[in-house]
Amino acid sequence: MKKIKGSILFIALFSVAISAGLYGCAKKQSVSPKIIASVNGNPITLPMLKDEMSKFPSALRVYLETPSGEKRLLKSLVDRQVLVSEALKKGINESKAYRAKVLDFKKGLLVQMLLHEEIKNKVANVTVGDAKAYYKKHYLNFNVPSKINASYIQTKSLKQAELAYKMLKNGKPFSAVVQKYSIAPNAKKGGVLGWIKFQETTPAFNNAAFSIPKVGDISRIVKVGNSFDIIKLNGIVAGKSKPFSAIKNEIIITMKQKSASKILKNFVKKLRAKSKIKYFYNNLPLAGSNFKNKKKAAPVVGKKQG
Repeated sequence: MKKIKGSILFIALFSVAISAGLYGCAKKQSVSPKIIASVNGNPITLPMLKDEMSKFPSALRVYLETPSGEKRLLKSLVDRQVLVSEALKKGINESKAYRAKVLDFKKGLLVQMLLHEEIKNKVANVTVGDAKAYYKKHYLNFNVPSKINASYIQTKSLKQAELAYKMLKNGKPFSAVVQKYSIAPNAKKGGVLGWIKFQETTPAFNNAAFSIPKVGDISRIVKVGNSFDIIKLNGIVAGKSKPFSAIKNEIIITMKQKSASKILKNFVKKLRAKSKIKYFYNNLPLAGSNFKNKKKAAPVVGKKQG
């Protein structure tokens, strides 16, 4: 088992301890034989320690479920209580800023619990067969070259891109077509981009470039932002493939997350549709400048102004 640096573990312990239920821990609790520490009369109990431990990921809990780990976690709880006591002493809990943050936290908690309730028991069950089908369909995401060498032609319009593409298909040298049509900064260098790693460029460019089957081939016309690109594959450095067995669980989790995301998007969309929503974009500091030379716009219900 690899040792984890003490400073990293301390930061992790302290961060989780600070982020969880500060004010609640400052309240008096009944005396219990399982008290494991006390700060200014406020007890810290064994159940509290176990509850904190359960909040850590399993990979980190293995370092806490040891005699020294328990002591580290207990010390972090003590430090938290010391800070809570000092905050209460200074009356921070009575401040307007504190109450605003508590209200904001409550709203966030309500949203989290609502969304959790909505997706509970609704996320589609993902079988191994489903995961295998996903793996085959998205093979490129799991088995890609470590890097490729590419050149590209960039045009302002689809029409220009189509003309360039036709010339390439008719055997015109890529560098010559670059000189004629490309508006990219590297046009004078034959459109050479050089070596790039997977997902190092924009998604549209990346997916097209890494989908070119063999060296010397070109991509289809790809819309990248406001431009239209044609990519040529110059070279490949092979990467290490990831077998399905090694990433099966990862794929299942990804598919469940996508299912949950789709459910939540539809849920919010339905709620939005039956809610009375008004946008006053003309009152925004930046977007509102679009309206300064126009007659003040009336509020738009359920859709954007402008």
